Amino acid sequence: MYKKPAYLWLCGTIALSFAWSAQAHASDSQVDDGLIKVADVLDTDIRLGEGTARGAVNVDFPQATFLRVHMAAEGLPWDSKIVLTDRQGNTQAIPAADVTAAGSEGYYAMSMHSDHLDMLVTDANGKVLESGYTLRVDKVDVGFRRINEIPSLGALAVIGTDQRKPAVCYQSSEPSAYRRAQAVARTYMNGRMGTAWRVSSENRMLTNHHVMSNGANAGDYELWFGYEHESCSDGGIQAGVKVRGGRALVGDPGLDFQLFTISDSDFERIRRFGHLGLDVGNLASGEVIYIPQHGLGHPKQLAIVTDGGGRCSITGTPATLGQYQCDTKGGSSGSPVIKANTGRAVVLHAAATSGQNQGHRINAIWPEIQPYFARGAVPQTSP
Repeated sequence: MYKKPAYLWLCGTIALSFAWSAQAHASDSQVDDGLIKVADVLDTDIRLGEGTARGAVNVDFPQATFLRVHMAAEGLPWDSKIVLTDRQGNTQAIPAADVTAAGSEGYYAMSMHSDHLDMLVTDANGKVLESGYTLRVDKVDVGFRRINEIPSLGALAVIGTDQRKPAVCYQSSEPSAYRRAQAVARTYMNGRMGTAWRVSSENRMLTNHHVMSNGANAGDYELWFGYEHESCSDGGIQAGVKVRGGRALVGDPGLDFQLFTISDSDFERIRRFGHLGLDVGNLASGEVIYIPQHGLGHPKQLAIVTDGGGRCSITGTPATLGQYQCDTKGGSSGSPVIKANTGRAVVLHAAATSGQNQGHRINAIWPEIQPYFARGAVPQTSP
């Protein structure tokens, strides 16, 4: 478990080595409200600047799969940058203005896939700043080495045998489904994974309220577009495009939805992944559907068939729900259920009950989110 860091002064740099076992914590993986836990969020007290470490700090969590630091600052020059460098030499330069603007809530850097980070502050010319400011890292998200398989609970029900496949396996045989799935993103915040997706040509995203609540800071969320296997026959993975959330717009715990945006500065980077649009018509049993998703936080999967090879379809529509027997797992919360004949989202996947997976129908959610779309028009799918 977490222990206080040991400090080693090395030529103006503090090296912080944390006692933490990725292998031990992997066994702690659990499902919470349909979300899969993929990291520990550990309290820290790492400081740079006035009266603290001069130069830089090194943060190490041996065998961690990723690190994500949360910080707050005072007195940073407006044109300075906080620079993070991982073991492979990849860097992330964070404008001081972004951290300062976050105020007392603090600011999350984007995650970096390494068990080691070098952290320092530079001026506009790249010179290391050692004083005149205070920068504090108060917590670090530390990724597990692997995610164990977990029994079917909550929103992670596999009905019989798991028929989901990596999305790329359908690239040739189901090109429309594969293309639509590009609008779906892996989400991460506070150690847990979910799924979200682009709704329209505007900057609008949907997920579950239990993934992002009304009071959440959407800017602390990461969304990964294009995170999928490179081919159906090997284990290579495309890293995709990682972006930051923007603002939570409207959500409801009863209908279990949250409409939100991508950071304005990141939105152009994900336009090419397209959008799904919404199907607000009636939904009937027997209609054919499919579900792109990030179950267990893994690269994108598609649930298209059920046991026996039949197509996934709607099995019931009680109250505001749509029910189906497409397979899902923890981390699939917030996935779009897409009607095959329109290519648009018709249900927002949320949970499982009595051998069925289910979510609230888009025609029930639409009246709540309609004011947030241009002229109140129902979003159509991208070409």
